[in-house]
Amino acid sequence: MSTGLPTPPPLPSVSSASSAEGARGRSERASRRVAVAERWARSPSLGAREIILAALTGIALAIITSWPLVLHMGSHISPDLGDPVRTAWQIAWVGHAMLNDPAHLFDSNAFYPHPLSLAFSDSLIGYGPAAWFGSGTVAALVRYNLLFLWAWSFAFFGAYLLARELGLGKIGAFAGGAAFAYAPYRVTEAGHLHVISSGGLPFALFLLLRGYRRSSPGLVFAGWAVTAWQISLGFTLSLQFTYLLAVLGAIAIIYWWRGRGTPGAPPAEPEPGGTRSRGPLMARRVLLATLVGVGLCGIVGIYQSRPYLKISQDYPNAKRSIKEVKNYSSGPIAWFAASSENRIWGPITSFARKHVHSQNEDVFFPGGVIFVLAVIGLMAPFYTKRLRIGLAAGIVIVSVLALGFGLTGGGWPYKLLYDFAPGWNGVRVPGRIFTLATLFYAMLAGAGVQLLAGKIGGWGERNHLRALPAILGTVLVLVIVGEGAGHLSNPKVPQPAAAEIGLRSPILDLPTDGANDRIWQYFSTNGFYKIPVGNSTFDIESLDDLRGGMSGFPDKASIEKLRYYGIKTVVLHTVPFKGLPATHSLVVPEPGDPAKAAEKPVTGLGVTRRRVGSLVIYEIGPGPSALHGAG
Repeated sequence: MSTGLPTPPPLPSVSSASSAEGARGRSERASRRVAVAERWARSPSLGAREIILAALTGIALAIITSWPLVLHMGSHISPDLGDPVRTAWQIAWVGHAMLNDPAHLFDSNAFYPHPLSLAFSDSLIGYGPAAWFGSGTVAALVRYNLLFLWAWSFAFFGAYLLARELGLGKIGAFAGGAAFAYAPYRVTEAGHLHVISSGGLPFALFLLLRGYRRSSPGLVFAGWAVTAWQISLGFTLSLQFTYLLAVLGAIAIIYWWRGRGTPGAPPAEPEPGGTRSRGPLMARRVLLATLVGVGLCGIVGIYQSRPYLKISQDYPNAKRSIKEVKNYSSGPIAWFAASSENRIWGPITSFARKHVHSQNEDVFFPGGVIFVLAVIGLMAPFYTKRLRIGLAAGIVIVSVLALGFGLTGGGWPYKLLYDFAPGWNGVRVPGRIFTLATLFYAMLAGAGVQLLAGKIGGWGERNHLRALPAILGTVLVLVIVGEGAGHLSNPKVPQPAAAEIGLRSPILDLPTDGANDRIWQYFSTNGFYKIPVGNSTFDIESLDDLRGGMSGFPDKASIEKLRYYGIKTVVLHTVPFKGLPATHSLVVPEPGDPAKAAEKPVTGLGVTRRRVGSLVIYEIGPGPSALHGAG
């Protein structure tokens, strides 16, 4: 019967209410997932045109900042006649040994008769294949100069790609690449190819991040392969990079363990009761690529570390004592010191440079423009908040560790690494870890440029000036390069005379000291004849004994010492080379006056000699040898 009252709506059943609530919950969770995912920019698509443009930009900047080196590839070298000349020999030897005697790759022709002599400094094995083409000194010089330009170009290219993968647009990525490749710190290391060859760090991170985000086993393996190649260049950079990868891997595992999936991906949906389902850490194919790639890194690391461990056992001076590390450590004033070769900040920061222990190694000023842009980048929304905090924390941590034992009286916190972290007690120069800080600065600086370009872009749109962001980005990139690229000299490299080629070895060139011996190593690329000298990162007693015995050459004592060490030929250079870098004050060329030594008689010494231009060539005949010598 009708009551005339409105019929109330039917009460919802328990099941329908639960269903509605569940739908709302799922919708809210989906919204939260989208919000979280949007904080991470998607992995960008990179076309061939963009990649080629980035690579060409890196090459162009390297040529411009080292000008006019590209015009004199076969006759000059940058930045000096010190370590670059020795490195040219080093790479040539590695390529030669790879093709002719790979089982004895570390037994170089220098430092005769010492075995494993390639391990007297960083090996640079990864550059060996470049030496499969060409032979002799000129080829070694051209090869080195090409790799020198490659190092700057690859640093820019790798940082560009990493910035793009982290979420920056092209403008910010160009700035990030420039800030990494031309950080003011890098110019002071220009003579150390194993230090400036840092492009593998950002490039490997790019490949790994992109590979894991896209679940691509090919990219993941490529990332680990690049890491293995970086390890093969030496432990100066690979040690710090290995620790960085370990930290990033631990963060990823913790992130996954807490049920958040992987950084940049939507978090796992909560199970009933509020728990999260972790799911697999990665797809099986990606896991396999990871295991194979890590295994490859391990093989390369073990292969390369074995001769260095043997050297540290056989040569007590090869171990890095606390005293030696302290010589390359400085206080916080190093953060305000730039290289004297820096055109802008060198003169301005000279006050700080006077108070650092090593003006060639302890100069960690990041650059005024890069620092300001990095601070702006901390506010940029292109990275997640956690990533920005992580980059800033990385700068602080690495900058403190770069001071070595110089921060506190007890050497903390670097002493923790020296005492307990594997590999760090073999590091001679703590400051080279600052390479990682330059990468973190670069990523933040790129974000700062991107933010500024976006701000000015809005004003430009309103005023019909759409090119303003590109103009601003270009100007800032040039400013970054300008404040970081220093003055690099390009001295002419001496070349051996024809009379020096084909002599009976082992051959000792005189005078001998650290500066000249680098030249003699370079000369030996003409056939890789055995030489008893070379330039190493630690003192070798027998080499010091041989050098010291040449002060009176040619006399009875020096000739007997030459016989003791098995030297068959001596080439005395009576005209000194110009432009050689200064050596340690306790090391002096022997003999001190080559022209005067060339006039000394050799009657009764059991040697023959002949003069060819400014050279005097001595053939050491049989006779008595020294009764003692250093082992």
